[in-house]
Amino acid sequence: MKSLFRRVRYGQDGQILAMVAFLLVGLLGMAALVIDFGFIVHAQRELQASADAAAMAAAQDLSNNLSASSATATANSYSGISGGKNAYSDLPGVTMVSGYPLAKCLTSTGICSSCPCSNTSGDNAIAVEEQVRVSTHFAKLFGINSITLTAQSLVSMRGGTPIPANIMVIVDTTTSMGNSDSSCKSATGISNPTKLDCAKWGVRSLLSSLSPCSASLSSCGSATAVQTVGLLVFPGLTSSSYASDDYTNCQATSIGPYISQYATTTSQPPYFTIVQPSNDYRTSDTSALNGSSSNLVKSVDWSDGVGCTSSAYGLQNPGGESTFYAGVITEAQTDLSALGSPRSAMQNAIILLSDGDAEAGSSNFTSASLASQPTLDQNECHAAISAAQTAAATTNSAGLKTWVYSVAYGASTSSSSTCKTDSPAISGCTTMANIASDPTKFYSDDANSCVSTAHPSMTSLSSIFSNITNDFLTSRVLPWSTQ
Repeated sequence: MKSLFRRVRYGQDGQILAMVAFLLVGLLGMAALVIDFGFIVHAQRELQASADAAAMAAAQDLSNNLSASSATATANSYSGISGGKNAYSDLPGVTMVSGYPLAKCLTSTGICSSCPCSNTSGDNAIAVEEQVRVSTHFAKLFGINSITLTAQSLVSMRGGTPIPANIMVIVDTTTSMGNSDSSCKSATGISNPTKLDCAKWGVRSLLSSLSPCSASLSSCGSATAVQTVGLLVFPGLTSSSYASDDYTNCQATSIGPYISQYATTTSQPPYFTIVQPSNDYRTSDTSALNGSSSNLVKSVDWSDGVGCTSSAYGLQNPGGESTFYAGVITEAQTDLSALGSPRSAMQNAIILLSDGDAEAGSSNFTSASLASQPTLDQNECHAAISAAQTAAATTNSAGLKTWVYSVAYGASTSSSSTCKTDSPAISGCTTMANIASDPTKFYSDDANSCVSTAHPSMTSLSSIFSNITNDFLTSRVLPWSTQ
């Protein structure tokens, strides 16, 4: 007995077994922490990725003027729930939290300042909240059988990274654009602004909102251009040498008269392009308009630094009441198609501002042009629609089709007083609506009851051009707390 007691008391056999039993609880705890925690982090990342994808896809629907129900259906389709396009095989059982997806109209400055809720859904953002219950492994030993994970994603339809683009702006400079229009008096500071002044004010809004170069750069160069802008006018000019009159002279008198589709003395087409696509309208994404050296800015900005102190500045009214604008639309697309790499792979867009009325008489065309195209002075509004449709169907080197925007400014809904050369009859308002490549790209100032069904409450040229700018921005993920 004494020997046995001594062996029990002083023997060392089996002591590791006791230590293992003692440490096993700690080892299992560490395993639960490392293995289960790693699995949970992985599952959370997958859940968040699916929620972000669902919200981004739905926000695109809002941008495309689809209904809230369409946007929420898209969110479900691109979510991580069973059957969703972003469902993970190792993360079954994902569900959408009750009340979501939810389309929202945010008013916070956390989104782009001009992302209004004037689309079909009345919303500018989509909220998605998903959840899933994941089983644990080693943590079961401590009574933790599963953990519920939640992922939230709020995405605005615009306000993100600028889309690289080439934009051609077409401005109506016919005689009627010289009529008074007080709608932009307070914004321009001009005591008696014309319709052309208001149009130039709208273009300034566009230039002030676009991104001339990468946000990371303090200054821009042509090689770093993100969004370039060109400018065309109609009537066209008899010579390209007259283009400078639209940005260097005050009250220019040397601009050629209205020459319609062909010059009055030759078969040479008129010159519509005032400024080729450029990005010198601002020296950086945060700077003011560069009126000191940019011909584009000088064309539309009355404080352009060339000595114009009155409303006679920039784009002028060369005269000619009759309008034929199929040619300028075709020229805009021709300019875009002529761009070389890398711009040839970027999104192209045409923005036309006009009242939509085309009724040039045969006297506006040369006999040679009418001989080669005897119907040139007929169906002129339909011809403009056809030219726009051709442009919209044109693809660039990346396979992207041209976006065609139309801004109806003082357009009439009467088919008897406008587009008089057309059969079947069509109004200037309907012409402008059909010129747009899709309904979301048609805007109107609501004059003469010409209303854009996609943007009925957006009627000022400044807000219209600012909203067009938003189409050149990607969607943006916002903090969940954004209101």
